Amino acid sequence: MKYFKTEDTRTAPRYEITTKVFEEVTGHRHPFEQVNHNRTISQYGICPSCLNPVQLIGIAKQIKVSPYGKHTGKNIAGFPQWNYIKYEYCPYASKNDHRNINDDELLPEITEDIIELYELLKNQFDRVVYVISQELDVRFSSSFWEKAIKQYLVNRFYCYPWLTEANLPYIFAYKSMQHQSIYGQQFVVDSDLFNALKKHKYVDFIPLKDDNSNYMRLVSNGGFLNLHFRFTEHTQKAINGEELKESMIFCIDDLISEQTIFQKNINFSENYFMNIVNKSGNEDKRQQYLLDIAIENMPPLNLG
Repeated sequence: MKYFKTEDTRTAPRYEITTKVFEEVTGHRHPFEQVNHNRTISQYGICPSCLNPVQLIGIAKQIKVSPYGKHTGKNIAGFPQWNYIKYEYCPYASKNDHRNINDDELLPEITEDIIELYELLKNQFDRVVYVISQELDVRFSSSFWEKAIKQYLVNRFYCYPWLTEANLPYIFAYKSMQHQSIYGQQFVVDSDLFNALKKHKYVDFIPLKDDNSNYMRLVSNGGFLNLHFRFTEHTQKAINGEELKESMIFCIDDLISEQTIFQKNINFSENYFMNIVNKSGNEDKRQQYLLDIAIENMPPLNLG
């Protein structure tokens, strides 16, 4: 892993694993630096994904690759207790380097970690929507997002074991937008998606009331349309000292012809969403109507 945390919460900032950053953030204080029984000194932090303790390799001693974090596999004084279940689903776990994700797998019980991510989705729903809209070149209606949240809840997708604060917008799209109709949604003019849809014989785009908008609404030109979103192949790959590589494939399917008319690989950004959340001075840009949708449709979760 390329980043570490100093607090075991989802919203805690991630820091790059370098000697300079480690010194600035920790000041070499305990428990981040500890003397071992043989008098050697080790550096520690918290995994940004599973929140288990990790040893930071290459901070005090130069190595051939970039400094990186390695799971300790045991309790370390001053850090959260080692949790093997969380480690099981961590993309940085060495055993997960080449594993296949089971899209249907859900954690059986609601934990504090799940609740924290659930509340992050609710409290930052407008920013989740922003990331999705930017990635897909689509602007969605309020009713679309209400349906998406309900699909997310009724299927308990908040228990998806590969969910983290970093991939939250992408996984929300991956699960809650699956198989939903694109009819009536607004698409960025001249985007790759817009141009692919425009070739469909029954698709038409009409301008919005705002003539300055860069969006047009998808409608039918008289024929029957049954075009739906599809997401597939959520993958993760992590290499020591490198950023996490995480992606999914986004498709538009014509359910009448049974043809895929658009396909795009989407690479997740490991820091983009949380940088937006943590950026100061942008509270005036919040979209209250989206926050209201989340508040009205997402009841509290309880442990167990």
